[in-house]
Amino acid sequence: MENVKLLFQLYYRPAAAMSDIIDKGSWLFAALAMLFVLFVFQFTINARIGQSFDVSPRHSAPANEAAPDGSPDEARPKPQFPAAGRSILFFVSFDAFSIGPLISLSLFFIPALLILARIFGAAGYTGTNMRNNYMPLAACTMMAWTAAHLPFAAAGMILAGAPVNGTVFVAIWLASGLFFGLLTVFAVRTVLGVNYGSAVLVVAVAAFAFPLGMYVFRYVSPHLFSPFLIIMAVLYFGGFLSSEARGFGNAFRQRQNFKRFLHNATVNPRDADAHVQLALIYLQRKQDAKALEHLNKAFEIDPEEIDANYELGKMARRERRLQDALNHFSVVVEQNDKHALSEVWREIGATYLEAGMHKEALDALENFVTRRPFDAEGLYYLGKVYKAQGEHEKARETFRQAIDAANNSPDYRRHEIRHWGKLAQKEI
Repeated sequence: MENVKLLFQLYYRPAAAMSDIIDKGSWLFAALAMLFVLFVFQFTINARIGQSFDVSPRHSAPANEAAPDGSPDEARPKPQFPAAGRSILFFVSFDAFSIGPLISLSLFFIPALLILARIFGAAGYTGTNMRNNYMPLAACTMMAWTAAHLPFAAAGMILAGAPVNGTVFVAIWLASGLFFGLLTVFAVRTVLGVNYGSAVLVVAVAAFAFPLGMYVFRYVSPHLFSPFLIIMAVLYFGGFLSSEARGFGNAFRQRQNFKRFLHNATVNPRDADAHVQLALIYLQRKQDAKALEHLNKAFEIDPEEIDANYELGKMARRERRLQDALNHFSVVVEQNDKHALSEVWREIGATYLEAGMHKEALDALENFVTRRPFDAEGLYYLGKVYKAQGEHEKARETFRQAIDAANNSPDYRRHEIRHWGKLAQKEI
């Protein structure tokens, strides 16, 4: 029943629902629900499109060739699919009974999302992250597909047998696909921690993975992949395979169990760290409101909690509550001035810079750059301070250093760091 509630929550709170699916959802339920809705959709919407337009893999009979039973209706050729004609068959299939969409989603679309997120959006994203995130992303994406197609499948059942123009079913088919894309944006953003712009780009490009699946299925029947579903179920439940092979399911369950443990730990009125850890999870999922709620609780329990103060300071700076940010950062520095690899000094310097307090910003940023001389973000801020103070030659040199640091950053961080290199380039 919990999974059914999560499914319907996608219609009115998609971002929060995706987070709850990661914590409480079942991949097996998502796969079975998708299969059920898939078959209903195929027998209602796809079948009517097939009756109305020439979308069969085999060319329809020529106009002057009689059908086997001699009926005039069968002899009449069907109209072409709107706009695309038979070219649409290179991208999709309108078979009334096929598990192709589920297999394409599992084998082509989801891996494409993971790979593209690493290229376009997810800083610090590694192969281990990709393995750990496959099952949560699969559960969220399958639930998104089910939620996107369920109302249109129901509409197809209502219209079954009614004399409705075939273009209506084409419009329904297109609308369901667009709705699925929209919900998948929330899934990618929540599971992989990318921003909305990167999530839209990732989903748009990954959509071409479906035609890749269709190309493969032209030569290999998707039903030959049916054992894949059984294998995935074995991987999910742990099965009898090696620990490496069953890592997909274990990682998903361990993530859910860890989240439950943290929630249980927050019952302890003195456990500030549990709230901080929950806040970090929500920050990774771009759920700032929930993160702030837990950070504030941690701060109430222990006003000296170093991680809570650091994250609250960063959030305050983003909201331009600069004095609040400095107050939190001062608590951090008093306890450990090397916290977060000394990045607390970069945050302090950036806060002073935004406040127009250039001398204080210079002291903090020079302290940080001395410790982290190849940090592109810190160098960019330091260059801004030099420029504001009229030291243009120093500023240009520091911006060049920021560009070099961005260009020479590790591959797994290049997307995140490249942003600061571009900003520095504009300042020269």
